[in-house]
Amino acid sequence: MRSPRPVWSVLAVLSCVLSSTGALGAEAPWAVVLGQDATAPALSKKLAELKKDRALAWVKPAKGFPKVMAAKALPGLEEGQQFAVLGVCGTKEDADRAMALVLPWAQDASVRQLSGTAALSCPTPNALKSPLKTDAKVAASHPFPNAPGLVLTEHRLNPRTVMECQSSDLLLRVAQGPAVLAEVLMKGRCVGPCTPEDQAQAKERVMALQAQAKQGSTTAELLLKDSATSCMARDARVQKVVTDLGMPMAVVAVGSTIVSMKKPDGVLMAPGCGKLVESPSLTEPGADDLSLVELMADQPGPEAWKRFNVSTAGQHVAHLVWNARKCEWQSDAPEPEGQDM
Repeated sequence: MRSPRPVWSVLAVLSCVLSSTGALGAEAPWAVVLGQDATAPALSKKLAELKKDRALAWVKPAKGFPKVMAAKALPGLEEGQQFAVLGVCGTKEDADRAMALVLPWAQDASVRQLSGTAALSCPTPNALKSPLKTDAKVAASHPFPNAPGLVLTEHRLNPRTVMECQSSDLLLRVAQGPAVLAEVLMKGRCVGPCTPEDQAQAKERVMALQAQAKQGSTTAELLLKDSATSCMARDARVQKVVTDLGMPMAVVAVGSTIVSMKKPDGVLMAPGCGKLVESPSLTEPGADDLSLVELMADQPGPEAWKRFNVSTAGQHVAHLVWNARKCEWQSDAPEPEGQDM
């Protein structure tokens, strides 16, 4: 028969449990920390910069937060240090979800468990009031690689038919669970001859151009390439989503799925300053197939998304730089000559 465990051993175990949880059976709280420093002014400046860049646009802090707090108010954290705190949550799961709302813009963000009690002030998503329409269909969902719970979703909605044209809109959203954080609607439309009268005139024009082309007119041959006799959809469609730079960046082509009278207009749609921001056009020579777009950062790391090259099928297309103050992607100097993507 096993001898009973000594009383001092039981007390040691109980003491260990109490110190890590703050109370028997209760998890110790978790602080969402945006940065730490020996002095408070440096952290106040950091918070001001984050707010100016709208890095906290997706989060709704508790009243009075974010704020700079001394270690004595955060039991268990390094003594003599100051901390920029977004809030204090009751569980690690809640803290991780709150931290995800500020990534990847707040590079120093972390969750830190306290060793004692603290008043809870857990942030919540700053959600839009934008319910989905009943005809919206989810086309795809793309998780953020480094922000648990955040997803970029594609929806098709508002289907419509004009003669032979079937068009719809593309809705891109960033969400965390039911909370919608950002969205953009890219409307589709029907283009070309979209009435019986217009189509009859278009067919007559094509026949006339064909006759001129047979007589050797090169101008007529060129015009025929851009001539359409049917009503065509010009919709926005996601060709691919690239997550290599730490966040989902959707490569969107705007063009016709039936006939392409010209190359589709291509753009990146990526999160920034609380929105989904459209890049300058990516449609350049060699960018016909936007499903082949690749991104390569100037420097690896958590800020890779700020400066990167765009290529299609190995051919350089653009160099994009994030301008936080203007909240936009800008085309910068092209890729250096001789540099391979």
